[in-house]
Amino acid sequence: MKNPTWVVLALIVGVCAFTLWTLFDHSGDVSGDQTPAAQLNDSQPKASLALVAKQANKKALFEVDQEEEFNPFDDDALKAQLQQVSDIYAENIKYPITSQPIRNPEDVREYEEFEQAEVDLPFPDGDDDDNPIRIAASTNTFQYFEGDVINVRVQITGAPEDTFIQVSGVLSGGNGDLPIEGVFDPSDRSLTQFVAAFDTKLAPPNSLTPEMLVKLNVTVGDRPLFTTVAFRYAVASAQIVGVQQVRTEGPNLVMPLQLNVFQSGYYFVSGVLEDAQTGRPLVQLQAEQRLVQGNGIINLAAHIAALRQQGSEGPYVLRSLTSYRGSEVGESFDAPASTSKARFNVRGFPFTAYDDEEYVDEAGQDTLDFLEDFGSTDEETQTDQ
Repeated sequence: MKNPTWVVLALIVGVCAFTLWTLFDHSGDVSGDQTPAAQLNDSQPKASLALVAKQANKKALFEVDQEEEFNPFDDDALKAQLQQVSDIYAENIKYPITSQPIRNPEDVREYEEFEQAEVDLPFPDGDDDDNPIRIAASTNTFQYFEGDVINVRVQITGAPEDTFIQVSGVLSGGNGDLPIEGVFDPSDRSLTQFVAAFDTKLAPPNSLTPEMLVKLNVTVGDRPLFTTVAFRYAVASAQIVGVQQVRTEGPNLVMPLQLNVFQSGYYFVSGVLEDAQTGRPLVQLQAEQRLVQGNGIINLAAHIAALRQQGSEGPYVLRSLTSYRGSEVGESFDAPASTSKARFNVRGFPFTAYDDEEYVDEAGQDTLDFLEDFGSTDEETQTDQ
């Protein structure tokens, strides 16, 4: 659709052109013996067209002014949203991005075993579709590394009583099925839950690929059923093996992570610091650094402002550690790193042992000022912009 302003301007040009044509056309017809009455009659259409042109011009200019003066940030609903965003942002920039207080524990909840990767499917029977047999299958985690044992659990519900159930499975990847035997044994008295372990150390060389499946065959009576569970496999680029001497340094609690680095590269690490006594997650931590092959150290640092906001002087537990090596030029994927333990103990210090420095994010403050200006309802402030 064309812009209505241009339509009006085109109309003005047309009207003006027609007005000029009319004026020149009538001026050519005027003679010396024309009566005053005739001159008056000729002047009437000229005056009417001039009036129309003048009114159309005023309307067009009004519409242009309206478009130029329209400001979407004058909308009250948008201002309220911007103000809400600025309030959240103002709270976040009180702390380094690498040391953010955890306000919602659910955001960093740890997965229980067999919870992270699970498939639960119904298998209706034509005789009784309302009460299908269900097969819930899962691995004990989602990411595995070279040499890990893959534990698989299968739970069958809805099967007729006193029905023989048998489970078998095989690992499969981009290179086909693996010749690794996994024996599924019942793990409860009801004989409806089965577990098996697949040792990746027994896999032939290069047979495991990044994307893998457990193919499961479940026989309930004389009825064969099939399902799969997906998981990831990788050769670790590095392994987190421990936490060195924890110390206070300026306004930070510094936790040096020791890594065995198998591939040189740029590494990213994240983790959660929780209170050892209450189990409450306190601070989300991040760090990054280039490491060379061999022993490496990456320092995680919890800022005193975040620790004080959470009201915990420790002792702490460092958990939910994840790390990966960023892909280099010519590489398609990041390479995950493993950790030797799920949790590491971290000593605490009294708040008086830290330098009591307020964290200031100058770039973040500039962004905050920008958000607050646009979200402001103060007309005087907006006029000054």
